[in-house]
Formats: sequence, C-alpha cells, structure tokens
Amino acid sequence: MKNILPIAFMLFLLFGCTEKQVSTEIPYTVQIKQIRSYYKALDIEKRLEGMGVSTYIISEATEDGDWYRIVSGAEKSLADIQELKEKIQNKIGIDDLEIINYQTIESNVIVNFKQDLKEKKRITSVKPDLPEKIFNIIDKFPADGNFIVKSFFIVNCPDSLKDMRDFREGYNVNHDLPRGISMKPLMKRSECIAEVIYEDNLFEDQITIDIIQLKKDHGIEVSDHNQMASMFPVKSNSQQHDIANYFAELILATDNYSFEDKVEISISSYQNFSGYKVTLKPSKSKDIYRTYFVLVSKDLRYLVFSQSTKKTEDEIIEIIEHLGSGEGLNSYDEFYNAFYTLPSSIDDAFICFSTHKLTSRYAKSKGYAKWAKEMVGHWVTSAHFYGEEKRGYNISLFDLLKNSKVMYIEDLYIQKHKSSSSTYEIDVHGITGVASKDRYPHELSWGEGRHSIAINNSDRKSRLFIEDMLRLASLMQLDN
Repeated sequence: MKNILPIAFMLFLLFGCTEKQVSTEIPYTVQIKQIRSYYKALDIEKRLEGMGVSTYIISEATEDGDWYRIVSGAEKSLADIQELKEKIQNKIGIDDLEIINYQTIESNVIVNFKQDLKEKKRITSVKPDLPEKIFNIIDKFPADGNFIVKSFFIVNCPDSLKDMRDFREGYNVNHDLPRGISMKPLMKRSECIAEVIYEDNLFEDQITIDIIQLKKDHGIEVSDHNQMASMFPVKSNSQQHDIANYFAELILATDNYSFEDKVEISISSYQNFSGYKVTLKPSKSKDIYRTYFVLVSKDLRYLVFSQSTKKTEDEIIEIIEHLGSGEGLNSYDEFYNAFYTLPSSIDDAFICFSTHKLTSRYAKSKGYAKWAKEMVGHWVTSAHFYGEEKRGYNISLFDLLKNSKVMYIEDLYIQKHKSSSSTYEIDVHGITGVASKDRYPHELSWGEGRHSIAINNSDRKSRLFIEDMLRLASLMQLDN
C-alpha cells in the first residue's frame, strides 16, 4: 500500500488536473502564435511544452481564411490572464503576447476541431525526374523542428557555359547571397546552387544558408600544396582556404569599410568545413556589424555561405554542424509539399525551383482583395524548365493546404475571367480551369487537391501549345 499511494498521487497530478480551455464562461486566454498549418502549429506546441509552457490549439475561420492559434490557459478575469501572460513572457523570453477574448470570436472558433481536420500532412508522391545532384544538395541542409522554411531555391547550372542564356531564370532568382557574390558568375563555377532562409517558428529570427556544389573545373586558383609540402609544412586544409578566400575577398571588395575582419575557421559537420568568418561594419554612423561564414568541405565539392542578423555566431555554428544529418529539406512539410509535386517523368531541362511564404505585402499588392488576404501565410512556388522546341516555361503553385480553400479561390478566379474576351474555361482532366486565348497561351490555371496551379509560357519566345500544357498538367503529382 505504501508503494501504491505515491504512484496514485503522481497519476493524479498527470491526469487529474486537466488543462482549462477557453469557453463562454472562462473567455480569456494568451495567444502565443498563429499559423496557417495545423502541423506547423503542432511543432510549436511541442516546443513550448519542452519549455514548460502548457498550450493547446484552437481553430478560427476569419475573413482572411483559417488560422490555428496556439494558446495557453483560460481565465475569467483580465487580471488573472494578465498575470499568466507575464509568467509566460518571462519563461519563453517573448514580449507583448496577445490576450484573446473568446466571446468576441466565439462564432468563428472551433476548440475541438481535430475530427473535422481536412489538412493532410504530406502529399502522396514519388521522386521527381530531376538530376541526382539536385537531391544530393537537398540532403545537405540541416533539419530542425524549431524552424520553418520561409523561402528556398534550387538552381541547376548548365554543363556548358554556352547554354547560360537558356538558364537565365536561374541567375534571375531572388537570393540572399553575401554581398559581392552574384548568381551568374557563381553558376559558371557550380553544378547546382541552393539557398534556404530558415525562420524560427517561435521567435521569428532568421538564418540564411547557401550550399553550392562546385564544378571540378571551377576555375578558382588553388595552390599545389603537395609540391609545397615537400619544401615546407602546409596545413591539410589549405586548398579549402584557397577557395574560401576567393569568395571572402569578393565580400570585402564591395566597399572600403571602417572595420573589416577575416578570421580562419573550421567546423566539423558530416565532414570538415574550413574557411573564413568575414565581419564588416557597413555603416559609418551605426554601430552594426555583419558577419558572413564562407566554408568549403574537405573534399572541395561544396561551398557554404551562412549569415544572420539576429542569430549569434555560436548559434550559426551549431546549425552548420548539422549539415548533412537527417533527411535534409525533406524534413520540412512546406518543402516536400511543393517540390514533390514536380513530374516523375519529364523530357525538358530543369532550370530552377523557388518557394517563399506570402506575407501581407502580397495582399497589399493585390489591393487587399479577399482572395489575396486568404493567400497570406501560405507558400507559393515557381519551377522553370527549358526545352529546345518549347523553349522556356514555368509551373507555379500555391499550397493552400485544403481542397475547400482551393475550390473557393478558383471559383473567384473563374468568375473574374468569365466576362473576359481573352480567356476561356477548359477541362483540365475533369476539373474546370481557365486558359488564355493565344496560339501559345500565356497561362493555363486550375485547382487540384491542396494546390492552385498555373502553367505559363515564360516569354514571347516560348512555344507551349494548350495541348502541351494539358499534358504537363497530367504529369503533375497532385493529391485529389
């Protein structure tokens, strides 16, 4: 009996005291975060539990679309919820958390929503028909449940420099490379280039990581250290430093800074990375410094850049140490549900693929149209291809998470174009779509599964017929 009583008491503590949840009677709660995806909300909830903060998730249908709110506690009075808010802020280090009054949003909130959850964590897909080097670079990125992928791109580089113009969508991609590093010259030295901007799912600070697979004949001068070693000792990572130094000097050459520093650094990851930590002071009036990591792998195949305005140097190093571990970018649903829509079989050359999360700027650019506001918080993707006959074309996707939202957005889009003389409705394998009336249509758009999709001729030289677009539509890996 003596042994049973302590166990019973612990079970009471664990299961007897259920977490209070908001209701009409106890309407006040603390909102820590809101996000579009339930599965991203789960990641945040799990993280907060590890920090000692008990939370739960409620769903709200707003005029801007559905949101999942990660909240904590429930109290009858503002004084009590304010006290809880301050405790949570002190515990997790976030200021100005929001207090929610359930009574003001009750008509739109579902507390017990899981039985009606429509969002699917991942699409059903197979490996897209792309060069193996693309998957090699995807695997190199660190995986961390505390991050979301805010944006990323992957650029395939041509084998021959004479084909660079055909790959121009690659060097025109938006990027966050270090100052002094340009895409087109970098593509000439590379097999492929990928960049990810990670965002902390709770604190929202960001870190950029670029991984570049260098060509064997990249053209950067590297000393013959084997010959030098016969005359005097040299470091085993000297060739790594030669390559890294080339790019470090490009960064420093962008201006005559009041403060410049270039320090050798080595980081142990899936293999040794050596190079330089470059620090400079961009403004003469502001006491702000920028630091860039420029690293090269021991086998001289991979170049890595990393930077962050908020993460500490130790935090950046810790993230770089996880290169090549786990499943890389495939660990992130927001990547997987975009990248793995690409066809499992395609004849044309893959140029580039880019994705970013839409912010309120997108809604503003569309005049705050209702459909545009519903897009905010979702990811938009663009994939570019090139063929000798078809020339350049691209496929764009909006991941709206649920088919019901896709149908709503598509209905609005179709209604908008019904009165247009330049477009017509078309059957896209059993789904109503919209196409432009051109010999080479500017666009074919439709909604399927969780995605709104558009296939476009990139420019006036592109040569996709509507039949080509419909064939591409049938090859896309989209969940119905």
